[in-house]
Amino acid sequence: MINSVGGSGVPVLIATAMKEAAVAQDVEIAVLKKSQEIDKTNGESALKLIVSAPSATSAGSIDFHV
Repeated sequence: MINSVGGSGVPVLIATAMKEAAVAQDVEIAVLKKSQEIDKTNGESALKLIVSAPSATSAGSIDFHV
């Protein structure tokens, strides 16, 4: 199969495959970074919500509904 490609085409095929692998890796890294950014934003939002919530001691009592 490789012999049918010819001697001059093999380096081009290898270079193309390496470029495609590099692009795939770049995409994976970009997705990972975006996921980390989203996790950080969600964590910051949760922290703000927790800090802004009234504490149970300031309300005087805790209501439980079953």
